[in-house]
Amino acid sequence: MLSNNHIANTKPPKYLSVGIWIIMVLALGAFKHTYHELWKDEWQAWFVARDMSFGKMFGFLQYEGHPGLWYIYLKIMSPLSYLIGDISTINLSHLLTVAGGLYFLIVRFKLPLFLKVLIASTYFVGFEYGIINRGYFLVILLTFWSVDIIARGSKKPYLLGLILFLLCQTEVYGVFIAVCFAMYVWLKDGSKLSWFSTPTGKWLIAGGLIFLISVFPRESGHIGKTQSKDLNTFEKLGVAFQGNLTNTYLIGATDDTARHGATQLGLLIAVGVAMGLYFVMRKDRHLLITLATYICIAIIFSTLFFLGGVRQWGIGFILFIGLLELRGLDIKENWMPTLIATVFAIFGVVHGFKAFSTDGAIPFTNAKECGEFIAKNVPVKVPIVAMSKFESTPVIGYAGRKFFELPDGKEFTYFRWLDKIYLPNEGELHLFAKFKNVGGIVLISPKPIDDKRFPNAKLWDSFTTNNYKNENYYLYMLKRNQ
Repeated sequence: MLSNNHIANTKPPKYLSVGIWIIMVLALGAFKHTYHELWKDEWQAWFVARDMSFGKMFGFLQYEGHPGLWYIYLKIMSPLSYLIGDISTINLSHLLTVAGGLYFLIVRFKLPLFLKVLIASTYFVGFEYGIINRGYFLVILLTFWSVDIIARGSKKPYLLGLILFLLCQTEVYGVFIAVCFAMYVWLKDGSKLSWFSTPTGKWLIAGGLIFLISVFPRESGHIGKTQSKDLNTFEKLGVAFQGNLTNTYLIGATDDTARHGATQLGLLIAVGVAMGLYFVMRKDRHLLITLATYICIAIIFSTLFFLGGVRQWGIGFILFIGLLELRGLDIKENWMPTLIATVFAIFGVVHGFKAFSTDGAIPFTNAKECGEFIAKNVPVKVPIVAMSKFESTPVIGYAGRKFFELPDGKEFTYFRWLDKIYLPNEGELHLFAKFKNVGGIVLISPKPIDDKRFPNAKLWDSFTTNNYKNENYYLYMLKRNQ
């Protein structure tokens, strides 16, 4: 494997980079612990990992739409919850992946230090992937690790292959990055061997197959439920193009494309972003081909399969950072590419500041307040029945106890994304209370329930303070018929 020649930079002392890395990791950890409320996506992955055996968990992943690496990692970390609790274990587990990814960025990468600090503070790296406890930072960690191996000319192709294999077990966008890196190495080496014959290629093929086996077959209708059915193919292409460029590299320059759709201004900015990316990478055709390939794959995937949103589109920014490291930047000799990369980062920093400010000022949802109320006021012997299993999972996490679902009357923590909501009638609730041999039950609902359908259910408390996701909760008491 040929190493990429980095343009000489005046490197700051290593202790300075290490110090900045430690400070940033501690700051993110403090914000997580102090301000961030875990959303249902975060609790869902945790409950799946904590409460399922490995075998059952692997069979369940087709409902999640994600391969298994994040779930396996959480499963390994789950025994720690007996010592420090669920929330601390989730935060710590995720923070370790953040620390690993930022170590490569801040300490190992040779980009200008100011640019590395800006990048680490952007919305995607700092907040969307750095604060929210999901597996996306594994993509960052493995992407940056791959870049470090390639940039330093490692003679261990099997190590790179293994990392690309793991990338395929993170997200579908991780698969895209793995494919692009394997292509880049093959092009850079100028190998006469078939790409499929290289160790990297073999590992990648194995990773892709495991990804497909773990995620598919999906049940019919899932994709239709997770993207707008009101858009035709041409409109989806516009959203995909604008989202994967404007919302990725100049986030905040326009409204959220996933929510508001493509606009003339947004598409025009996207064209300008594409020109900027070309200008940055134009001197290395292999890097240019790699980045262009990823963008094309992402746009095609968004158009034909899953439209996605900024959370998915932002992975392209992560790849760009890695390719920027492979390109190498010298501020004096490459001032224009450095300026373009800095502008991209500044937009991300501004949007990230808004996200941190919002998350610190108002709760993500009202799940924490509701869950803590339940933990304090509802005796363990009193069953809590969820009127919406999907919406109740984060409350379960903060209440520290399982809820019940009808019609089967079983306890649950996690849900299946494709499940339909079953709304019981009052008679079924009375029968359930009789079966549990209790004098009454508590109902939890994400919205007020119909007093005509449940005439004897009395509102106990509601949790409707201002919150980012506009997710509220209502608790009702229902006495059992004698």
